[in-house]
Amino acid sequence: VEPLKYSKVAAAASVTWQTAQAAIQSTVSLLSGCIKNGENVAVVLKDIGVLHIDGLTFQMKYYCDFLEKLSGKEKFRRALLKAPWLLDVVVSRSAPLATLALSGCVVVFPQ
Repeated sequence: VEPLKYSKVAAAASVTWQTAQAAIQSTVSLLSGCIKNGENVAVVLKDIGVLHIDGLTFQMKYYCDFLEKLSGKEKFRRALLKAPWLLDVVVSRSAPLATLALSGCVVVFPQ
């Protein structure tokens, strides 16, 4: 594990390193509090997918278009034909809105 470089995050987000540090620390504090209180957590990673935290269970589901960008549309579709269980890690962009209602804590990145 490496410490997060606030300056790199700040540069990518076009904010000061102090703003980036405050945002990161408040987000980690929020997540920590939710998990400590036993709440379900949904972390929406814009353009990537949704991380669901339910107790000690962590599950990452990815948007289909994100996976298509990583591997190419054709390769991704061929992979799904050969390994249909890959659909278990795919989520629709509209699906998180329904599942987030069941979560005790929702965090959306970036924002």
